[in-house]
Amino acid sequence: MNLFLRTLRYWSLCWGIVACQPARQPYTTLEGQAQGTTFRIVYAGEGKADFTKPVDSLFRLIDRSMSLWDSTSLISRINRNEPNLRVDGHFTTVYERARQIAEQTGGAFDVTVGPLVNAWGFSYKKGQPPPGPRLIDSLRQGVGYRKMHLLNGVLKKDHPNMALDFNALAQGYTVDLVAGFLEKYRVANYLVEIGGEVRAKGTNPTGEPWQVGIDKPVEDDTHERILQTVVPLSGRSLATSGSYRKFVVRNGKKFSHAIDPRTGYPITHQLLSVSVIADDCMTADAYATAFLVMGLEKAVPIARAQGMELFGISYGAGGKLTVVATEGFGK
Repeated sequence: MNLFLRTLRYWSLCWGIVACQPARQPYTTLEGQAQGTTFRIVYAGEGKADFTKPVDSLFRLIDRSMSLWDSTSLISRINRNEPNLRVDGHFTTVYERARQIAEQTGGAFDVTVGPLVNAWGFSYKKGQPPPGPRLIDSLRQGVGYRKMHLLNGVLKKDHPNMALDFNALAQGYTVDLVAGFLEKYRVANYLVEIGGEVRAKGTNPTGEPWQVGIDKPVEDDTHERILQTVVPLSGRSLATSGSYRKFVVRNGKKFSHAIDPRTGYPITHQLLSVSVIADDCMTADAYATAFLVMGLEKAVPIARAQGMELFGISYGAGGKLTVVATEGFGK
């Protein structure tokens, strides 16, 4: 994947359309495209090194392991059932965390759901008709995180048609890797964002906690951001999953991009967007997806039990937006 990076010096930073004040110290910004989306990395300190090349290397490292868009990546080769493949350490970390979260959410999060996602037309295969019950039942035979087993560095499948999709947590994991790299070089104030998944530490250029905007879930053809709220973030991570912009219309019906792995069908409840704050971004990323599938009634108790904060936006009576948040969200 071609990666375009620009290194800039800023005296101020506006994040999530939040007004900024004059900066107290210079911050460096790296931004560009990676992993099929945009990224932005901001870190403080006069004389800090230019991290363009090592960040580029981290992106390429994860792509070689987990990118579905790279036919030569490890995950693509596993999905093609190539023999004698041993997984790398990054793959193992993401796979094991995915299994843990699958167990904790009763299968609402499942990285083997890819064939169903593809069948519904929400992945790289576009414009195809919706799958019928017979096809869904057939595909479900190859879906289920308990049907895969990582043994001595080799992934075994119970069904040959099984395929992995790490998109729901790989970006969050990459955010964590970049943050860990910055901390290795004793960067105390930074913000790392990839595709909307964010991890922040310390303060922004004004000396305040980083301010991260959460989009209002409205359909807007102008693609302009309308914010529902702004969250101070320092020392933790935030990820959002939403179905209000990712959907297809079939026969006059709107289908969410979020597929419930347990049924094989798109979700039908009125939850539009879920934002999760957790200690690490991989966890926030994965749980945001799981909670969107589960709905708020089941998600809120799990968030509290796991020490996370949750912010959910739903369609309410009369089509009005309603908000549910755990007690510590944004505090």
